[in-house]
Amino acid sequence: AASRVVSASSDGTARIWNPETGDCLQTLGTVGWENRARYQHGALKVGRRVTSAAFSPDGKLVLSSSADCTAKIWSVQSGELIHTLVGHQHCLRSAVFSPDGRLAVTTSHDSTPKIWDVESGECRHTLQGHNSEVNSAVFSPDGATVLTASVDRTAKTWCVQSGKCLQTLRGHRWEVLSAVFSPDGALALTTSEDRTAKIWNVESGECL
Repeated sequence: AASRVVSASSDGTARIWNPETGDCLQTLGTVGWENRARYQHGALKVGRRVTSAAFSPDGKLVLSSSADCTAKIWSVQSGELIHTLVGHQHCLRSAVFSPDGRLAVTTSHDSTPKIWDVESGECRHTLQGHNSEVNSAVFSPDGATVLTASVDRTAKTWCVQSGKCLQTLRGHRWEVLSAVFSPDGALALTTSEDRTAKIWNVESGECL
């Protein structure tokens, strides 16, 4: 069983919990609904809603994304803020770590996913190519590729090293809500508002 879970909330915080006892172990940010209009999330200040939260692979860090246009990296042990990832121009939808925990990818309503260096907090690449909000992004199992899903009805694969688009997966009739890799990284699965899910060959970009 999981020893800890992390939640993201509209109260401007992420929280770490013991799933067996239901006890809150850490609160990342400060609750205070009356201050939400300050549009900031993090220590001492409350933000707009925290849209996602995820543990690093080693469980030592938490990565949160917020509607205040930032993502934040936190220490699980101390609850202290380590980095604020600044660069998006609109509210964030998601943020996840790479399989080795060295990188992170964020998605936003500004249509440009970003890849970040976790240790330094610096942006490595801004992924240019989507024409509308990006709903989700994930790393491939080997960490070499990012897969994004967008309101523009496409999913895209990107080279993590160069930041260049590798394939555009076209075929959905409405926005793509999510996209994930198969365990071996050879296939991708997308879901859409068009009420379909599609399986794709990652290398060729063909729908199977």
